[in-house]
Amino acid sequence: MAGQRSFTVAIVCLLIFAVASIVSRPKSASGATLPLLGGAHVPPAVMGIVDRACRDCHSEATRYPWYSYIAPTSFLIGHDVNEGREHLNLSRWDKLSSVRRQRALSEIANQVNDREMPLPIYTVLHPGAKLSKSDIDTLFEWTQTEKVRLITESAGTIQAP
Repeated sequence: MAGQRSFTVAIVCLLIFAVASIVSRPKSASGATLPLLGGAHVPPAVMGIVDRACRDCHSEATRYPWYSYIAPTSFLIGHDVNEGREHLNLSRWDKLSSVRRQRALSEIANQVNDREMPLPIYTVLHPGAKLSKSDIDTLFEWTQTEKVRLITESAGTIQAP
């Protein structure tokens, strides 16, 4: 009797974890995958860095590893991805105003320079996402160049003919 009861409890727990894993999955993008940083001028070297170090948490093109579908890990990953997208969604870059893009570029530069991004917990599981000094310099230079381009572009549209 005790063995059957333990088996039943184990099955119930397994079902709860299975349902929780499905319910806790991160919000997925609807429709086709959107390009990262649409409308921005992004050199291939920068796009490569963004793709390997930023995409999973800051876009709708997240690559979910097998363990992201198992509770309680799914709760943590889902929370981090949703929070990352809420803060900055590189798949929705073209929907941001020029001023918001400029602010985002400043935030990217600061967070990367201060080594606050990518998060250490992410780089432990994804060592290829860890940024080298060269990666940081490349991203920083791009953010400054892109910010100047946006400011110049905005100034050109404000001037009267």
